[in-house]
Amino acid sequence: MPTPGAADTERRLKADWAESAAYNAFYGGMRTTQLTGLALASIVVALAYRYVPDWLLLAWTITVLCEALWLKLVRRHYEKLGRRQRDAARQLRFARAQRPLWLFNAMFWGLTPLMLFHYMPTETALLAWLPVIAGGLGRTSYLASHLHTARMYLSVIAGALTLSVGVGLVSELYVPLGMIRWAMPVVLVLYLLLFARLIRVHYARNAESIDVLYQNKLLIQSLQAQTRAAKAAAEFRTSFLAGAAHDLKQPISALGIYAEWLGSEPQLVDELAPKILQATQAINTLFDSMFDLAKLDVHRIQPDLRTVQVRHLLEDLHVQYRPLAVQKGLTLRLRTVDAQLVSDPIILRRILGNLVSNAIRYTSNGGVLLAARQRGDHVLFEVWDTGIGIAADQHVIIFDEFYKVPQRGTNDGFGLGLALVRRLAELMDYPLTLRSRLARGTMFRVRVPLTLGARQGADTAAIASAGRDGAQSAASASAT
Repeated sequence: MPTPGAADTERRLKADWAESAAYNAFYGGMRTTQLTGLALASIVVALAYRYVPDWLLLAWTITVLCEALWLKLVRRHYEKLGRRQRDAARQLRFARAQRPLWLFNAMFWGLTPLMLFHYMPTETALLAWLPVIAGGLGRTSYLASHLHTARMYLSVIAGALTLSVGVGLVSELYVPLGMIRWAMPVVLVLYLLLFARLIRVHYARNAESIDVLYQNKLLIQSLQAQTRAAKAAAEFRTSFLAGAAHDLKQPISALGIYAEWLGSEPQLVDELAPKILQATQAINTLFDSMFDLAKLDVHRIQPDLRTVQVRHLLEDLHVQYRPLAVQKGLTLRLRTVDAQLVSDPIILRRILGNLVSNAIRYTSNGGVLLAARQRGDHVLFEVWDTGIGIAADQHVIIFDEFYKVPQRGTNDGFGLGLALVRRLAELMDYPLTLRSRLARGTMFRVRVPLTLGARQGADTAAIASAGRDGAQSAASASAT
């Protein structure tokens, strides 16, 4: 389940994408209507030429031309930003910043009758209303792409036209038409209702198109993700099989050599038997790790939550791995606490056991410390060693399958232990961290909550579901 923050981010990204698509339609539609707007403005100039003072008509015309030029520059700059993928957010901010321009456009055309028409004869003024009305209706085709701008435009032009009609009635501009002049307010109301209706119709059509585009975008992204996942899975299988074959070759070859020696020199049985047993254990260990990884990949590992006594768990691990440490001349020390927690004992044991085994494998002198400390509602499990250490640039890749630290004396591992640790820790949602210094040693830390309450009340099913998601993410990350 996505977190509330992730859901909010997703909604915000979707809203921004939809608004960008709306602005794309907005500016794309404006390109086809600018010439029409200039043509309608020229009709107004032709009708007003004989009646309106030259200075006023010239000022009005210059304003129309400047506005048309500015709109063209705005549109070109918006499209230029759209051609640069990295400027998508900047493009959206730029479009939002141009809203005052549309307020001016609505105010200018709404007040045009007030500025010019009272100089004209009544019949000419009525004719001049036609391009003003037609221009407003024509703008709905692209204004409706962005509903907020369209509503703002409608509100401003409605107020300006109402003022123009009201002043025309008060000044008795339409007196020669008799009773027809009282139809002007009715015509204005009908015009504004038609304006609003066209905005709703165009917006519904554009919104449906944008929704289809968004669904197609999600489908394409899903197909791309599935393609990448399939490619990564294929690469992982190839590397997995290649690594397994390479790591199996050494103990199997050793078994063949030991068997040949034993057949030719039976008196070496006491010397060869431990080596045969060691090679057999190595093969079993590799197969166990491979099976565990396969189970994680197909989501067959389900956490079985129980009460775990920390002291008993660490003492059992100490008994299990102490002989391995003694065999290498190392000391395995133990520090524990009297605490109990809720976890899957088998998975937790496997995580800590792999860390201890890995520490012993990569340590030649000194020792290994297995420790547990209680911090608030969590227990910190730590494995310290005095081994070869891990370079900072390898702190991530050491958790990949079949990766081995490139140092002398480490060829006996299979490169699966830490991969299992990471995948199992993600399955249980246990934070895993490490600190290391070359030639000084390494410390791995696993943070485990004491109770389910420390994990926000997650139940067994939820943990299993989270584990499956984590296993999928880990598989993709490790494959790449």
